Amino acid sequence: MPGFRLTLLGGFRLEDEDGKEVAVGSRKAQGLLAVLALSSPAAVTRERIAAMFWGDLADERARHSLRQLLSSLRRDAEIVDASGDALSLDTLVCKADATEFQQLARSADPNEIEAAVAVYAGPLLDNLSPKEEVFEEWLRAERTRLAKLATSAMARLAAQRADAQDHEAAVRVLRRWLADDPANEEAHRALMRAYDAMGRRSEALAQYQVCKEHLRKQLGVEPDATTQALRESIRRSNLGARGANGEGMPAISVLPFVNHARTPELDTLAKCLAEDLSSQLARTPGFQVVAQPAIVAATQSDPGDMQHIAQTLRARYLISGSLRQPEPGCVRVAMQIVDGESAQYVWTMQQDLASPRGSREVDDFVAGTAAKIEQQLTLAEASEGRKRTEGHDAWDKMRQASSALFSAGWSEEAVNASVSLYREAIALDPMLALAHAQKALVMALASRWGLLGGDAPREEARAEAEKALELQPTRSEVLGSAGCALADLGDTERALPLLERAIEENPNNAQAWAALGATHLLRRQYEPGVESLRRGLRISPTDYRRSVWLTALAGGLAHLKQFDEALAAAQGACRADSKFYPAQIVLAMVLTKLGREAEAVKALTEARRIRPRLAIGEVRLWAGRTLDRPAESLGLRNRASSRNV
Repeated sequence: MPGFRLTLLGGFRLEDEDGKEVAVGSRKAQGLLAVLALSSPAAVTRERIAAMFWGDLADERARHSLRQLLSSLRRDAEIVDASGDALSLDTLVCKADATEFQQLARSADPNEIEAAVAVYAGPLLDNLSPKEEVFEEWLRAERTRLAKLATSAMARLAAQRADAQDHEAAVRVLRRWLADDPANEEAHRALMRAYDAMGRRSEALAQYQVCKEHLRKQLGVEPDATTQALRESIRRSNLGARGANGEGMPAISVLPFVNHARTPELDTLAKCLAEDLSSQLARTPGFQVVAQPAIVAATQSDPGDMQHIAQTLRARYLISGSLRQPEPGCVRVAMQIVDGESAQYVWTMQQDLASPRGSREVDDFVAGTAAKIEQQLTLAEASEGRKRTEGHDAWDKMRQASSALFSAGWSEEAVNASVSLYREAIALDPMLALAHAQKALVMALASRWGLLGGDAPREEARAEAEKALELQPTRSEVLGSAGCALADLGDTERALPLLERAIEENPNNAQAWAALGATHLLRRQYEPGVESLRRGLRISPTDYRRSVWLTALAGGLAHLKQFDEALAAAQGACRADSKFYPAQIVLAMVLTKLGREAEAVKALTEARRIRPRLAIGEVRLWAGRTLDRPAESLGLRNRASSRNV
């Protein structure tokens, strides 16, 4: 077995047989080992090595410098065979990752190709900047050759996994490929096909937008005809799967934003807002988003005829927007959701922004706006679903479940009604992972808050979370809800990586950020908990779950003894939802910490008014024993909840 391990891909490292790093600080020594490793098993003449690294010196001086380098290297590691006029890497004592990679990458065995992809950690001698012209040319050529070999290996591996119907594995490979080469159109197309094969067509269409953005930023070009045709094929099949009458998942079309200021800089901003908002909304569960090029084509003839545009695109909802500049340095954004059938407004908003100076400001605005639109569309669809006497689908039931719970307020009756609707949704579509995940979350929260008693609801919630993860183990929204459910069931160790993956999949998933924050709080990690909750609230500042998130934030801030900020958060939670009684309990707790006991009693009294059956055990869940005295003065008693769903 070779005793030394030479790493050349992604950087340089030489380890001895014990895994300890052998210091090779000389840039030329690192280069020499790379040349020998990639020439193996053939040897390289001393003359060629001298010319590569000391080409500006006379022959004798170059050979002398080479001998000194070999002598120095020999003191650290006996891995170069320099017994003759040619040099080679002694493969009996040293194994090189670049050599191993080349052998594996040329294999036809999927397992060996997968091993090659794992070995390829990055460009050859990454971060090494040669000064010798001949060596620089060699290194540039070898980096290009190895990168192409890695690309070929990833392409073949992804195709093999897709042919075997293992699309999840194909997705992992393709994401790795795109991490190395974000503007590779072939990889984007393969990832779109993989998503489409898994039924995740909205993600396939969103991937087209990602591809378009990278091509535009890095190469200044648009996707080619093949990629556009694939996008259109997925979009048409998506619309066809829903039916021409809009049954099933409704389509959203973000229309081009109108620049009333008629200034070039706002033309660019208008285009970015429409495209970025489309990409973000493509992640909205239960909806499909029509791609921008199709929308541009549909709006060219008569951009004001909303009903015709909606009919052409087969879209249930249109998002229209405009930009004005009321004064220098200020951009006024107006936006509307339009019902495509009636051409009536469902929702409108207007917001003044300081002229965005960079992409971060635009990204934050788009993320927050997408969250608002998602909330309004969910409420609109829940209302429409209740009006339909037939043709209910699982998404209708799921939206009604969410809407019913937050509109009625958290209580045993509301939880029962919500869980019942989730069960109906699952009966209509047992493969709808998000229904399983959201049902699990509602039941887990209700169990932790004392609104469900016994072990049966907890076991059912755990089973639903596991089922959701089995059905869709990579979708951000499923990971976020299922992970939060597991945390509320007490399994925070399992929940943390799930929530981190949810955020990795979609950094603008406000629910996942809030759930991550709440999970940190459950683990008594208050600072990261507060930070994550604040991130979720920034992303979705008007979310219908805002009262729950603010209540958790207030509790975290109180533990950090930041009572003024905790008070503001608790008051915000009470304003966000006047029916969420835990917000009043936490407000009472913070007021008590601030010595404002009369106001605390008033807040606790309001909590009891909202929830007449409020028990002291429920108060302790949110406030510990801080409120025991005022709770007892109000006649609150311990109560064992025996209600089941």
